[in-house]
Amino acid sequence: MKSKTNRNTIFSITALLIFNLLFSNGCGKKLPEDRPASIKSVQLLNQDSSIVNFPDEFKGKILLLTFIYTNCPDICPMTTHNMQLIQEQLKKNEIDYVRFAELSFDPARDTPHILKEFGDIRNIDYKNFTFLTGKEQEIKNILNKMNILAAPGDTTKTESGSIIYFYTHSDRITLIDKEGNIRNEYRGSKTNIQQIINDIKTIGD
Repeated sequence: MKSKTNRNTIFSITALLIFNLLFSNGCGKKLPEDRPASIKSVQLLNQDSSIVNFPDEFKGKILLLTFIYTNCPDICPMTTHNMQLIQEQLKKNEIDYVRFAELSFDPARDTPHILKEFGDIRNIDYKNFTFLTGKEQEIKNILNKMNILAAPGDTTKTESGSIIYFYTHSDRITLIDKEGNIRNEYRGSKTNIQQIINDIKTIGD
């Protein structure tokens, strides 16, 4: 039992170190960056179970992309709220060339129906905001290309038999330009909304 506890502790520390490394190397870059996302086009499903060819469907538009899971107790709801605030501010500024996408790295639980519930509870405006899920391996490939960490922790069960597990994961919003190039990366849960809007205006003009 003690050995298992030690292994779990080591795993948790390692995961957090990886997370901090990815965060420190992946955020706070200054414009203009021009790094191709290099994601091979795959068919994903949105919150309405419609097929979305990702990322091809977003070409020609600026994309704000983040990665979430709906059982997240803290970072993901905060990041989603920040995405909403940016969406609302852009709407006020009559900027209509930006799309928002949140891709779940927990496809086993985050079915289109669950993603729709997650969005509906938060009164998401789906006009230019999309939740995405898909096949596990395809999502893993996207995570690897984007240098996103999503490491599941220990699995436990409730008295009713429901499985519970949480992820250690990157906290990031990525700005992708109309040609599919990564232009900047930001902390998702505690971000400078005005900075993101300014960067969008810079690459959108």
